[in-house]
Amino acid sequence: MSTPFWSKHILIFQALILICCTSFANENLFREARTFQHNGKFDEAIEAFKNYLTQPMNEDGLTEQEQILYTEALMQLMNTFQSKGEPEACITTLQEVFKMSPAIQRHCLRDYYSVLGYALSRTEKMEEAEETMLKVFTLPLQQATPERYFRDYAYAAAVFYSNLNYQHEVINWCEEALVQAELCKNTSGKQWVMTMLGSLYKRNGYLNKALQLFKLSKEEAQVKNDALGVLNSLHSIIDLFLYWDVPEYANIYASEAIHVEQNMTTKNPMVSAQAYINKGRALYQLGEADSVAFYTKQARELCQSLPYNSGMVDVDLLHGTYQTTKNGDSLQAGIQALQQVTLQGTVVNRARAYHQLAQTYLKHEKKSKAEVMLDSLYTLLKKNDSPTYIHLDYQPILNHYLKTKNQQKVEQYVDLMLQEQQALKAKKLKFNLIETIVDLQTEQKRQELKMIQLGQANQRLWLLIGITMFVIIVFGIVAFFFHQKKQHKIQMKKADEKVTSLVQKLNQSNAEKEMRAQEIKDFLKDKDNRQELEALTPSILQTEGESKFRQSFELLYPLFLPRLRERVPYITRREELLSMLIVLKQDNKRIAQLLAIAPRSVLMLRHRFRQKIGMNTEYSLENFIEDTLKFPNSASQTPETDSKLQKEKLENINH
Repeated sequence: MSTPFWSKHILIFQALILICCTSFANENLFREARTFQHNGKFDEAIEAFKNYLTQPMNEDGLTEQEQILYTEALMQLMNTFQSKGEPEACITTLQEVFKMSPAIQRHCLRDYYSVLGYALSRTEKMEEAEETMLKVFTLPLQQATPERYFRDYAYAAAVFYSNLNYQHEVINWCEEALVQAELCKNTSGKQWVMTMLGSLYKRNGYLNKALQLFKLSKEEAQVKNDALGVLNSLHSIIDLFLYWDVPEYANIYASEAIHVEQNMTTKNPMVSAQAYINKGRALYQLGEADSVAFYTKQARELCQSLPYNSGMVDVDLLHGTYQTTKNGDSLQAGIQALQQVTLQGTVVNRARAYHQLAQTYLKHEKKSKAEVMLDSLYTLLKKNDSPTYIHLDYQPILNHYLKTKNQQKVEQYVDLMLQEQQALKAKKLKFNLIETIVDLQTEQKRQELKMIQLGQANQRLWLLIGITMFVIIVFGIVAFFFHQKKQHKIQMKKADEKVTSLVQKLNQSNAEKEMRAQEIKDFLKDKDNRQELEALTPSILQTEGESKFRQSFELLYPLFLPRLRERVPYITRREELLSMLIVLKQDNKRIAQLLAIAPRSVLMLRHRFRQKIGMNTEYSLENFIEDTLKFPNSASQTPETDSKLQKEKLENINH
């Protein structure tokens, strides 16, 4: 009886040893695959991951540790294909592994669908990706962990990120993923989700929240020495500044992104290409179009093995837009690139391509082709339930349909323009761009100030000495004050005499102003002169010159320039022209055209003028010009009140 008993236990013991050896061997295979992956040996890593995932499963099922390694192997297999730039091959391999692995079918089905859904979203198969990802939340999660929940929510947000009908769910998934990330022992995707959520904030105009998240995601990646994560965060910051038309800052971060990309040991072709595309976009918006070709060439080489909408579409759109500004062979090459975008691009990129093609055809008097592009553009923008806006240049479109007397098309594009302006206005109300940029630039200084304040806490003894010195100084100031009071009375007497003289001059000046006003009234009685003034437009500046423009402007606003020169004694000729054009309600773009300078030069001119005036951020240049325009005509302003102001001004000087 004893022999069978011991034989039975020996068999059990042998089975346990076999299970342990098999598990140990499989775990070593996983570690080997990870080593290949870290060393950039992607083909070897893929083969090792496949071998690990298709090993025979124990009859008792997977342990908790084995489930964790299986799901990790699935994700790393996909990541390796992404690093190689072969998303289509990734789908095929995942499907093959699924068929050969009972362990995945029985214990990791939800994990498989989650990884497969995200992998599909990296190709052109978005409908299949969304359908696959929706299966994830219908399946139970065995051996649930924060890491696996984080993966599911993050991948779902990424898959449905561009689906306008799921934007509320995407935000919720991102927020839930970040909650799970705080519970994870180790996760590398937190900063990626932060970047994704920041992009959603950007879409809705919450610039401060978006920029804060992008900065946090960059810091998160830097702490982990994750160059790829840093690059993704930089791309998001660049895209934010390009989206809100601040190419100067976008260009700074684009240069930083290229520096990071060039120093990466393991590169992702799609992310690397985006660094060069963003640099080209920033330079194009800055008006440095000649540099675009260099960066699009760099990006094109990286995008050759990627699906069209994973990079090449952006290259064609940017390069095509640049080429269509030229003539000859370059023009035709640009048209061909944009036509390729209209055939294969996403909705937004197709709309941009149609718009650029329409602009090009209108410029070259090919009106029938332009109208075909405009019809395709309008149909595409109105196709979705949620409207798509790409910030069109409506002026040439409306001018074309007004010339052809197509009232229906005029009404369509006017309605589209008003909708876009209203949507953009609603977004702009939610952020202060200047405040955000200043915060970004001064963050380091605020940290330094904080350190200084902490250091001062250890120097409280000096505070007592300071108080004693302060009391002594106060007594000295009081004595000095009484002395100054006597001097002040003498100066006040002299000031009264000066004020009397100024009042006399002011009365004389008012009399001269009344005479000039009468001359203007007489001038306006003449029909021809009145028509000339009523026809005053900024275009006179280009057609008839500055002298004629100034002469006509001074007849219409005779008191504006004298008052402006009084308030700003050292005003320049160009600053006067800027002020006159602001009076005529011209925007920055139109001012740039009239003064024959770049739009960024207008911004710099406005900035320097504000500095000269000494204005704060709460008081706009338009307010200053309007006050200057209205002040001399105010009914409440009399020589007496003006002399009182002069007297108060002199008193302040004496003090």
